[in-house]
Amino acid sequence: MVYREPERTTFTVGGIESFREAERRTHLNATTEVVTLEQVVATPDISFQTGFEEGAELTFVERVRRIDGEALILDLNPFRTSSVPGITEEVARDSIYDYAEGGLGVSIAMSKRAITVERATGRDRELLDLGDIDYLAVITSQTFDAQGILIECTRSRHRPDHFCFRDTAVRQRV
Repeated sequence: MVYREPERTTFTVGGIESFREAERRTHLNATTEVVTLEQVVATPDISFQTGFEEGAELTFVERVRRIDGEALILDLNPFRTSSVPGITEEVARDSIYDYAEGGLGVSIAMSKRAITVERATGRDRELLDLGDIDYLAVITSQTFDAQGILIECTRSRHRPDHFCFRDTAVRQRV
């Protein structure tokens, strides 16, 4: 008997890949809905949750990713406004990374990530097609430019029955 993993969309966690790039790589039938696009200032709570310094001007983007018509991912993205200025609804619907790198010349260098499982919130239930699912896979990322400046902190909330997160580890002998 051979074990076969259920068919799921695979995202890599060892590299930096935008949703648009993952969509192209995996041939997803995906759309993005921009729910919120607003300018905010990092409060002590926002600073604690994201790593941005208090008082930092941020562009907050909330997006729902639909795959084959189902709302499966909720992305919550505050971007440092001075690093990625001029984010519009059209840019947020397409690819903020394409805009930042291709349009603004931002060099995205590295990302620190944590993968957790969290209980679905009221907002998740409002925006995602959850049915009886109570928990989501949550990828939290702090992304830095080539100068080491934090430019984005993402909380990507995924319905777990549709996704798989993969990395390849290489043993380093000491």
